[in-house]
Amino acid sequence: MLKPYVHLMRRRGAASFFAAGILGRMPISMIGLGIVILIAQESGSYGLAGAVSGVAVIAGALTGPIQGRLVDRFGQRGLILIGSVACTVGLAALLLAVRADAPTWVLYVLSFIAGGTRPQVGSFVRARWTHLLGRGRALQTAFALEAVGDEVVFIVGPVLVTTLATQASPYAALTAAGVLGLAGGIWLALLRASDPPGRGKSDGAEQAPLPWLSILLLSLIGLGLGATLGGAEVITVAFTTEKGQAGLAGVVLAVWAFGSLLAGLWYGSVHWRAPVERRLLLGTIALAITLAPLPWVNSVWLLGAVLFCCGMTIAPTMVAVTACVEEWVPPERLTEAITWTVTGILLGVAPGNAAAGHAVDVWGPSDAYWVPFGVGIACALVAAASITFARPKERFAHN
Repeated sequence: MLKPYVHLMRRRGAASFFAAGILGRMPISMIGLGIVILIAQESGSYGLAGAVSGVAVIAGALTGPIQGRLVDRFGQRGLILIGSVACTVGLAALLLAVRADAPTWVLYVLSFIAGGTRPQVGSFVRARWTHLLGRGRALQTAFALEAVGDEVVFIVGPVLVTTLATQASPYAALTAAGVLGLAGGIWLALLRASDPPGRGKSDGAEQAPLPWLSILLLSLIGLGLGATLGGAEVITVAFTTEKGQAGLAGVVLAVWAFGSLLAGLWYGSVHWRAPVERRLLLGTIALAITLAPLPWVNSVWLLGAVLFCCGMTIAPTMVAVTACVEEWVPPERLTEAITWTVTGILLGVAPGNAAAGHAVDVWGPSDAYWVPFGVGIACALVAAASITFARPKERFAHN
């Protein structure tokens, strides 16, 4: 199963930009949680902590496509360097503002700066894989590897943040997020050989049209995946707390992520003959099916087993979304298009959290799992609609 990934890592420069991409993505899983822990401890308000953290997430989602478009035109190096420094400075200023008991609006502004300037490293690295490999089976394996990288980030990041926050201080946790992001960004920016060349202003790249209906539907699937992840996370914490085993919430969620990691590795090692659209549809259907038993689960250990199965559908579905973008979008607009789907995932987390939290208050944790199940059904319906109504006639890759 690992042989295709060994071959990938032997490609010139691949191991370096993959490792730099993992390091540069660490703030994704650290900044939001770190802000919540810090502000909740300093102010005593989880509402304020969640709001300030949400601003950072929304800012990153809003600026992602803009970053993608700039990178497609001018290349990655300059934007990564500027963004990495600006994000780190924004985080440092936020730490100082919290320490100085600054007005709430200052916290919102600095959180927006930190979140909005954070480079979209995941999208940039996927564009580097496309530049290195061209289009075909090896690229699908690379996309699967990136999905696995995302899971590694979301397993390690929260553990690192909570450990630093409890053993040292919340300030140390957010400082670590900034330092890791800055180090990864500078490292990636210095790897110029793998940086896809910008198209410039004069070669007509800006005239290449995007299939906007296709991008919209794929982004909606991303939105659903984000809402599923965010909602199930909140409900799982409530479920384990209700069962008197709150300390196992992190373990259960790690099992979920580990299932996705294993599935991503397996998915990328298979030579798929089915069209990518069919794989996308099957992935969303499998997600909905594996979410269905959750409302009837009555123990934490059984919950872990079911969420492990759910996790095994996450990475393959995410890879299929990215592969659809890669096939449906002109090469000169690829980074921008990928950031739109990433934006969908990020924007889905907050409403998923909110809807799940409300469902827990009204129905209790077990019945609240109907919320992610309903979102899973919606993802499958959108995937069917994207295949039926929005699949572009012109394709830019063939597996």
